[in-house]
Amino acid sequence: MRLLFFFLIIMSSTLYSQINNTLMSEFEVIYRLKSSRDTLSKNNNIEEDLSLLINGNKSLFKSTQKAISDSIAVAVGNKSFDNPVNGKVVIDMRTVPIVKFKSEVFSDNGKQTVYKVLLKNNFSYLLEDPIEWKIHDETKTITSYLCRKATGKYKNRNYIVWFTEAIPIPDGPYVFKGLPGLVVEVYDTLDYNHFSMISFKKVEKPIILMKDVFSTKYSTFFETRKNFLDNPAAILSNQTNINLSSSAVSKINTNSKYFNNYID
Repeated sequence: MRLLFFFLIIMSSTLYSQINNTLMSEFEVIYRLKSSRDTLSKNNNIEEDLSLLINGNKSLFKSTQKAISDSIAVAVGNKSFDNPVNGKVVIDMRTVPIVKFKSEVFSDNGKQTVYKVLLKNNFSYLLEDPIEWKIHDETKTITSYLCRKATGKYKNRNYIVWFTEAIPIPDGPYVFKGLPGLVVEVYDTLDYNHFSMISFKKVEKPIILMKDVFSTKYSTFFETRKNFLDNPAAILSNQTNINLSSSAVSKINTNSKYFNNYID
C-alpha cells in the first residue's frame, strides 16, 4: 500500500512537471567555489556559491548568482522602460550582480552537457571524456559526513574528490559526477579550483537550461576561445560596434592574459 502511495506521488509530480513544461528539483546542493583566475598568481582569486539542482537522474549545476542576476536585470529593464529619461530609455546595470562562474552543466542519466559563455555568445557541447574515477580506502569526516577519497583526471589536471555514501546520489559540482555518493569536496592537486559543499536540502526550484545556445563540440569551442584570446580587443570591438583607442586595445589584450585558469 505504501509503495502504491509513493508511486502515485511520483506520477502526479511527473505529470505536474510535464503539464507546466518545467522540471522541478527535489534537492539542492550549494557548493562554494574558491578559484584562482590567474594560475601564475594567488592574488587574483574569486569566491562564489554555486547550485546543484537534482531531480532523479537529472541535474543542473550553475551559479546561484545567475538566477539573482537574471531577475534583477529584468526588474531594472522594466523600471527603465516605465521611467524614460528625456524620452530615452536608460538602463543602469550597475546594480546587477556580476556572475563570475558562468559555466553550467546539465546531466541527464549520466550524459553531461556543458554550457559556456564567451562574450555575448552561448555554447553547449556534450562531455566526450567523462572522468574515470579511482576509489581509495582512505576516509575522513567533513561536516558530519563520513567521506571516501577518489581521484581522477580531467583536461590534464589531477583531481581529489571526497564523496559520501550517506547521500547515495552519484552527482557533484560541474563535471565531477559518477561516484557512488554525493561529492562533498573536490579540488585539483594545485588547488586552482576548490569546491566545498556548504548545504544539502530538499527544495523545489525550476531547472531551466541556458537559452539561445550554439550546439557544438568541445574542440570547436576551444578553438573559438583561442581565437578570441589571440586578440580579444578586436573581437570585443566587432561584437559591440565600439571603436577602441589604441590604449584601450593594449589594456584589454594585456588584462585578458591574467584570466587563464580554464576549468573546461
